[in-house]
This record gives sequence, structure tokens and C-alpha cells, in this order.
Amino acid sequence: MERKTHTAILMTLVMVSAVLAGCLGSDDDDGISATIIDIQNATTSECSDGGVAVLVGIDANNDSSLAGDEIDSRTVICNGADGSDGSNGADGSDGSDGSDGADGAGGSDGSDGSDGADGADGSDGQDGADGADATGCGVNVLHDSHYSSVVDCRSSMTYRHEGSSMYTWVEIGSYQASPEGCDMGEDECEGYAEIVTYDSDSNTAFYVNAVDSSVDMISLADPSSPTMVQTIDVSSYGEPNSIAISNGVVAMAVANGADDMANGYILTYSTDGTFLNSYTAGVLPDMITFTHSGEYILSANEGQPNDDYDVDPEGSVTVVEVATGTVTQIGFSSFNNDRQNLIDAGVRLYANPGSSTVAQDLEPEYITVSTDDSTAYVIFQENNAFGMIDLGTMTLDSIVALGTKDYSEGCYDLSDKDDGVVLTCGAPVSSMYMPDAISLFSADGEDYILTANEGDSREYEGDNSEWTDEGRADDLVLNATYWAEMGYDSQAQTDLLEKENLGRLKVSLVDGDHDGDGQVEEIVGFGARSMSIWDSNGELVFDTGDDLTMITQNYNEYLNPYTASRNDDKGSEPEGITSGSYGDRTYAFLGLERAGGVAIYDITNPTDANFDQYLTFADHVSPEGVTFVPGSQSPTNQPLLLIANEVSGTIAIASPIHLSEEPDMVEEVEVGCLAADTGDHLAIDCENQYTVMGDSDVHWQLVGEYDSGLGEGASEIPAYDAHSQRAFIVNAVTGSVDIIDLSNPSSPELVHRIVVNNGEPNSVAVHNGIVAVAVAGTGDEGSGMSKQDAGFAVFMDTDGNSIATVAAGALPDMITFTPDGSAALVANEGEPNDSYTNDPEGTVSYIDLTNGVSSLTQSDVTHIYFRDFESQLATLQADGVRIFGPGANVSQDLEPEYIAVSGDGSTAMVVLQENNALAEIDLSTKTVTAIHALGFKNYSTGMYDFSDKDDGVNFANYNGVFGMYMPDAMSSFTINGETFYVTANEGDARDYWFDAVDEAECLAAGGLEYDEDDGCLAYSEEMRLDDFDLDDTTFPDEDDLLHKTELGRLKTTTANDCGDTDSDGDLDFVCSYGARSFTIWDSNGDLVWDSGDQISHLVAANNEWINGYTGSRNDDKGAEPEGITVGQAYGSTYAFVGLERAGGIMIFDISNPNAPVFSQYVYLPDHVSPEGLAFVSGADSPNGAPMLIVAHEVSGTVAILQPVL
Repeated sequence: MERKTHTAILMTLVMVSAVLAGCLGSDDDDGISATIIDIQNATTSECSDGGVAVLVGIDANNDSSLAGDEIDSRTVICNGADGSDGSNGADGSDGSDGSDGADGAGGSDGSDGSDGADGADGSDGQDGADGADATGCGVNVLHDSHYSSVVDCRSSMTYRHEGSSMYTWVEIGSYQASPEGCDMGEDECEGYAEIVTYDSDSNTAFYVNAVDSSVDMISLADPSSPTMVQTIDVSSYGEPNSIAISNGVVAMAVANGADDMANGYILTYSTDGTFLNSYTAGVLPDMITFTHSGEYILSANEGQPNDDYDVDPEGSVTVVEVATGTVTQIGFSSFNNDRQNLIDAGVRLYANPGSSTVAQDLEPEYITVSTDDSTAYVIFQENNAFGMIDLGTMTLDSIVALGTKDYSEGCYDLSDKDDGVVLTCGAPVSSMYMPDAISLFSADGEDYILTANEGDSREYEGDNSEWTDEGRADDLVLNATYWAEMGYDSQAQTDLLEKENLGRLKVSLVDGDHDGDGQVEEIVGFGARSMSIWDSNGELVFDTGDDLTMITQNYNEYLNPYTASRNDDKGSEPEGITSGSYGDRTYAFLGLERAGGVAIYDITNPTDANFDQYLTFADHVSPEGVTFVPGSQSPTNQPLLLIANEVSGTIAIASPIHLSEEPDMVEEVEVGCLAADTGDHLAIDCENQYTVMGDSDVHWQLVGEYDSGLGEGASEIPAYDAHSQRAFIVNAVTGSVDIIDLSNPSSPELVHRIVVNNGEPNSVAVHNGIVAVAVAGTGDEGSGMSKQDAGFAVFMDTDGNSIATVAAGALPDMITFTPDGSAALVANEGEPNDSYTNDPEGTVSYIDLTNGVSSLTQSDVTHIYFRDFESQLATLQADGVRIFGPGANVSQDLEPEYIAVSGDGSTAMVVLQENNALAEIDLSTKTVTAIHALGFKNYSTGMYDFSDKDDGVNFANYNGVFGMYMPDAMSSFTINGETFYVTANEGDARDYWFDAVDEAECLAAGGLEYDEDDGCLAYSEEMRLDDFDLDDTTFPDEDDLLHKTELGRLKTTTANDCGDTDSDGDLDFVCSYGARSFTIWDSNGDLVWDSGDQISHLVAANNEWINGYTGSRNDDKGAEPEGITVGQAYGSTYAFVGLERAGGIMIFDISNPNAPVFSQYVYLPDHVSPEGLAFVSGADSPNGAPMLIVAHEVSGTVAILQPVL
């Protein structure tokens, strides 16, 4: 199967690679406009104690400088009054920090403004492509058996197929009812939004808040931005379970808060929240609805027993006549004498056998009413039956058993212990429908009932007793004779009940034993993993079969990995359901509690319903209540779908948009590609791309490239803006940020440059049209503009026009935005000067953007220091934090390299590369809360090549050799509400050189050695292992190990006596730089997973290095993973790792952070030394397909990759 997939991919590669001909960017930059950032000394009139002026403007006459009329902005940053005497000079800049501040929610406001525009366009949705563009949706083409495309709208993804309707449902707004920052993993968000309904006259949604025992109201006047209206507190009555609205009356079903075995309440309010009346309901009113006319309110009173099962109230239905307030309690005692007949018909009446009557056993779950208001259909979920109530006589007229669904007619995954998607076709399981929610619709004048077939067992655990009807299949004793007659011999019966087959399936312990001998003839499960349509007599008309099992997975992986953990139970668990019409069709909307999302079916023909699309959400978990709002009642004039999500405590608002344009396709042109077997994987060589295939159907290909023509250093860090479709690339050669037009990804073009005079750009980031550039000084020491002086963060629009400039710390090396754009963060490395006589503190600058970037001043900047850790030097070193710079204290020695922010924006994790540590920052308090030592990687668990003198690929296993992780880049991602961080473990030694004329001058100045190219060495921690003595006990074969073909050439450290555990002068273990891997860490800085030796082996094929240069780096840090980013595509989360020395990009599926899977290695021979990577989602991409932008430092090129399937 794997080879068949690769053959298909090879054909696709053949088609794609020819597109690149002629796509290289032009070396000719004539006519390219430029923005100039000019760093100058401030005048004495501007700063009496000295300072810097930053001038920004467009270089209209192309003379590489700014004349007076070209200057758009001049920002002056003065030194502190006491900043003239050395170390106090740093404090002086703190004085400047006193006036520092941060750029504010302007960035966030900008994003809100953008969303506002999207909302408006969303309301234009049915007008066509404008709606799609406004919503910011991209279309990704798929070629699997379930979907033909995915509409990616950032917060929602909609899976469609060739037969889907022209309208695509997408999320257009949401409301968080749960507390801000709540932790779903700790159930802190659960229960704040369960059932939702809508009042069209006031454009208000009402939802049940079970946690606060309230019904809360939000305005949907602008569905893209719901706002709280008020809260109706019903806690004095009890806990609300359900809500409905008709003709301006809000009805609530409220369980008795004082005694859950006592009658509950039906409360009514006006839609402005004014209390109207209270009525007595039955015990545990669980669902409420109105008749279509609004004449009656009906509540389904479940009447569940207590935990000890010694009190079992009767189930009932309460009917309130709205006009008169007359209350009728409809009981079921008239069926008490029909118990055995009902059981024989298939109604489950097994609860508390011998004690409960039929009336007690029946538990009404949900109600829907016939179109003519004559009949109420009641679901008895645990009884697996319908009840039909005559609303004329107010009596239960009949009870209809729903029966079981035969799983042998489809293919299902019925185990949570089978390691993924393993479909079993023909499984001998009968499963009870047992619907939760039901909904009525009409077609051709006939009524039909939709059911969400969730399934539900009974389990009661009291202080004195416990009872359940649920067990697992491996608890059953099969009737061997019967099953043998069914074709299952003794071994087959044993195999059937293994955990990877049916053994883990939750089954009924009271069904399936047809002759009462304790041995089962039928394996009976709970729920049907489907939606069904029934006629008004309770006869099955249609069932979705195994659709939901197929729909909730793609490429043989579950779209939501949590689904796999529920296969032994009830699968995706359809729970909520509603229906609605738009266009000329009628649709069912089915909420999947465990898989997440909403499956949408065209039910216009009830006997032949068709799957239309599957709407999933990034931020909403466990849909429970769903409500359809017709376009005629919607504030946007377009239909709305309101989804209350129980676990996340959120309300999602979706609406259909019309996509009229197909995504751009790559022209199919044939060129020659060669396929080869690397020994472990299939590799495909297409001259401009060498691809090692992993276990994935998503394969990334080079579709476009830009060549600066300037060589090494001209392409380092990329960022991307979706609105302008431009990439921003740090170019160290010209000291600029180059703006590249990517509207056509196959043909990037340079359109503008942002040039820095007297400084250098080190990093760039973009958020909602705001470009932030981190600029370090390059002037001489004492000029106020050196690397050891404060650098800057410069903010611009995407055309390079100046907005604001603020001072950062010394040597700002990386800049990023928080996810919501409310702040920018700068990692200020604070490296010492070459002679190590001036070592600034490492810091992080927090730039508050909440007041808008255009209003940004220095008072909005907060510098975050490490000074609180000065007293913890010994503890930090003992923990493994490397603090060793000559004469440096903790604050000076720590050097922030990179920043990643948690998905909720509450925490920043900062890489301290040379210190082999991570620093954790609480962004609410703007303080460093912890420093996490990363420790060592034990190379003895893998096979590595540590020599550049061993003539080829020679992997071996070595004991006692360790690598310090020392990551460079880092990125964050979220899985199931939990934040993880991925790091590219490059490694980095410290050495500092200064200029000297010759060796004599070097040594006289205190230098360690002189080199004609590098100058005079002021400090270095780096030594080769053969310069050390190894401990004889640990390394009995020391002489062999120290040979140049083994470990002798390996670069190690002298810092902190690393490896000499007993201080006897020899090494008890070997400390080397980097981990030759990428690693996943949890939010506490603890290691979750490491790629081991995979990278080392994947860059080799048939005992040769794919890039011959790799072999020359084995003594150093190997392939050197340097850049890393994360992105989501086609239902999976991927890590993209750039290999600085081996070249190319490693791609891993990290959807399961505990067990990532290698997907692909893309080696690009024309693009050398990838440094920075930027992932672009399909929603933000110019052609609707996800995009990876890779800046290559040595070749000075940018590669654009996109997936083919």
C-alpha cells in the first residue's frame, strides 16, 4: 500500500517540478523603492545626556539616505540622566525605560477591525466569492475517498466533497461563556454553555449556564462579535437544564436544587429578562420546548433514581397552557401492566429489576412536536424507545421500540487499543439506537423525526448499593455452540474478544442472552454512531450507516485524535440535532460530542439523505445544543447555526458562504524524476528537489523560489502578511528587510526594501498588517549605537511606511507578536563585545500595543530582567543552567535567543541557547517566573557519526556521550487545549574575537591566540575531545575512542568542567553541543518527545550523505537543526525543521506530541542553509493551499513549498 501511494506521489512530482522553470527572482533591483531606517546620534538640544535618533522615510531619489522632505518620522530616545558612567549607563537607559511603554492593543484593535470587516463580508456570504474572501477562507484540494476539498477559515475547517452544495458553512463569530484562561484539561471550562436558543425580535441568544445556575443572554446584532446582555439567575430554584423561546416567552426547565428527587420547575421570562411565572414540573425536567403555535410548553421530566437506587421517581411530561397557566402532568402508569409485552417488543425495562414500575423505568429525554401540534414525540433514551403523546387527550398513546442496528453491514472502529484507525467490516454487533436529541421536519406534507443516536447506559453508585447495565465485551461469556454455528470456531471466538477487536467495546450486560443461561447469543452495544430518520409511526426510514466513522477521519487518521479514545465507547457520539431550510433544500445539523464538529446532511429526500459537509472548529469542544436560525430571522439575512459547546464553554456561530472560485492549480508539465530506495524509505530525485518519503499522503513540493542574487546572508528570517500577500525577508547583506510579492507563489517578486543605516535588522514579524522589525546597532563602542547599546523595534505598514519606533534592549535578536496582537515581544541577547569587556544584560522587551501602534510611545515598553535570579546562581548551575561567561553575573550571562508564546497568550517561553535553558515569562505580570534547565541528551540510545575524518557514513553506538540541547528556534502549538513547545536543537559554543594587527598585539592585549582571518581570540569554551583525558573506568577503550575516526574530533566544552563529575581532571562523560534533533516540551519545560537519531539517519541514503557537506560537520553539531515552525494542514499538525548544515526541511506530523511521525524530508540542492521558516495556512495563502516560506542564509534565496496530495 505504501508503494502505491509513493507511485502516485512520484507522478505528482513529475508534474509539479517543471513549473519552476524561470521562476527565480531577478538579480536586477533597479527601480525597487526603499524605506530607510537611519540611526543617528541625537543632538545635545534633544538629549543633554546623549541619545539616539531613529529616522524613517521613503528614499524617493534612491540615494540611500534621507533628505529632509523624505523623513516620515524621527524618534528620539535619550539616555538617562545618570547614564554617563559605565554600569550606571545601563541604569540610565533604565531611566529611559521609565518612560518606556509598549505598543498596545492597537495591534489587537487592528485585528478586531479586520474581523469587523470580515463580519460585514460574512453577511454578504450568499453573494458569493466576496463572502469567502471577507471571511478569510482558503480552499485546499484533497484527493482522498471522503473529501474533495477543505475550506479553511482559520477558526473553522469545513470538509466538502464533489456532491456538496454550493454553500459552505464556516464560523463567523463566537462567544466565550467560560472564564477567560480556563483550562479545558482540568475541566475548568465545562458546563458554561450547554443549550442555546434564539429570539429573532431582539436578536438575542439565550444559553444554559449550568455552572452558575443561570440562563445568560448575548446580543447577536453583530454575529461576528457577540456581546453579553444580562444574566438570569435561577439558582434559588435549582439548576437549569433546557431553554426554549416562542412569541416573546422564554421557558426554562429547572431541576429542584433543594431535593433532586422532588418536582422541578418550569420558569417563564420575557425576552428582556423579566420574570413572568413559575410552574411545577415533574422530577428532573431535562428538556423543554413549545408547540409550533406557542400555545403549550412541554417539559420532559426524566425522573432518574437516586444513586442508591432506593428512590425512583416516575418519568413524566409536563404541559403548561401559556394563556391560562393550566398545568397538566402526563404520567405513564397506564402502561405498568404492559411490562412484559413492552419488553417482548424491545423496550428496555431492566432497571432495578423487580422494584421499578414501567412508569418509573421510562425516562423522557427529549421532545419534538408534530407540525399540526397534535402529537408530541418523546424519546426514552435508556429504554431505546419512542413515546407518542396525544396532545388532544394529554395522554401517552403508544410506546414504540427502536430496535438495534446491525454493525455487520458496515465498517467501524470498535477499539481504543488498536493504535489508530482500524476499521472492522462485518463485526457481529447489534447496537441500540438510544437517541439523545430529536428534531422534526416535514417533506412532501409528511412529518419525519431526526435522531442523534448517542447511546446511554445506566450506572448508579450510591453509598449502600451500585447498579449498572454496562460492561465490556470481554466480560461476556459467549454461547460457544451458537457462535460456532455462526461461523466462529473456538479460536475465532477468543480472537473476537481481544482488546484490539471487540474486547474493549462497552456492551449491555442485560441484553443479548436470549435463553437466560448466562451465555450471550448477541453482542449488544450502546448507540448507533449515526443519525436516523423515522416516520411519524416510529418506523426507520434512513440511517447514516458508517458515514460518521468515515467522515471523522481522513488519510487514515482521526481529524480529532481524541476520537480514537472513544471508539470502545460510543464513537463520535452524535448528541445534538436540528434541521433547517435554505435555498430549496432542507438540511440536518448533527453535533458530534466526542469527535467535535457538526455533520451536515441534505435531508430534502428523507429516504435518501446525503452527506453534505462536515464543519469543525479549532476553539470549540464538545457540541451539545444546536439551533438553526432561518435567514428571514437572522440579523445578517443569512441563515445562522448556533452551537453550544459543553467542554469549552463556548458558543460558535456559523453561516453559509458561497465559494465561486476554484483554487489555483499547478500546471501539469512533465519532466524527468528518478525514484530510488534509500534502504528505509522511498526517495524521489527531481533535480531541483530530492524527497525522502515518510508515512503520509501529504507531500510538500517546491513551487516557487526567489534569488536575491546577493549570496550569503541575503535571506535569513521570513514573515508573511495575508492581506497584502507579501513576505518580509531579513537581508543581512544589504542591511534590509526585503518585501516580496507572493500573490503568485510560483513567481515571487521583490517590490520594496526597508534599509537600515548604522544598524542591522535581525528579525521581522507581521500581525494583521503591522510589520515589526528588530534592529541592533552596528556603531563603534561609545557611539551609543553599538551592539552593546539598546536596539530598537520599528513598526511599519506592509508598504514600508513608518508608524512608530521604540527602544528595546541590547542586541534585539528576535521579535514576535502575541497571538491576539496585543503586544510585541523582543528577545534582547545582550552579547558581550569582542574583547568581553562590556557584557550587557540579556532582557526581553514587552511592547504593549493595546492603545494602537500609531499611539505607541516609549512608556508602553517594559523591559523584563533576570535580576531576581542573581541570588540563585549556585542553584541554577546545580540544575544544569550554563552560567560561565568571564566575570558575568546571571543577568549578563543569560542570552535570550528566541521567544514562543502560548496559544492563549498568557505565557512566553524564551530560549537561552548558550545557557541550555528556557525562561518562562508570565505576560500578565511581565516577570520571569522560572528558568528551566534543559539537561542532556544521552546519545547511547541511538546510532550516530561523530567524525569528519571517517570517510563516509559510519553510524555507531557510544556510551558516555551526551549532547546539550541548546536550541536556536522554538515554536508553540496546542493539542487538546494543552500548550507544547518544539525546539530545533542546534547547539552553540561561545567564542569572542577582536581585531588585532598581528600575534604580538593580540597576546599583549590578553588574547588567547591569533588567526589571520578571525583576529585575536578573547574567549572560547570549545575544545576537541582528543585534548581531554577520559576516565579509565567509564571509557576503558579510551585510546580507540579518541582516534580521529571515532570521537577524537568531537567538539566539546571547557565550561563549568562539564563532564568531570568527581573533579579529578578527567571526563566521566562527554558534553557536546546540540542534540542533532528536534524536541517537544510541555508547558513546564519538561521533555515530552525527542526525534532521537532520526535526523542523522534521514540525511543519509544508501550509506552516502544526501548532501556531501554533512559529513564534514559530524565532528561539530551534525545536520544542525536551526529553524522550526508549526502549522496545521488537512487535519494534522506538522513541525517543519530546517537543517542548517545538511540542508533541507524535515517534516513531522506532531498531532500526537507523544508519538510524532516522520512525514517527509525535502532537500533542495539550489537552496543552501535554511535558517528561518514561516508557515502560512490555507486560509491566508494566496491560492488557498498551505504554504511554507523558507529563507536560506548561504544561498541568499527563498523557497516556497506547498503540498500536493
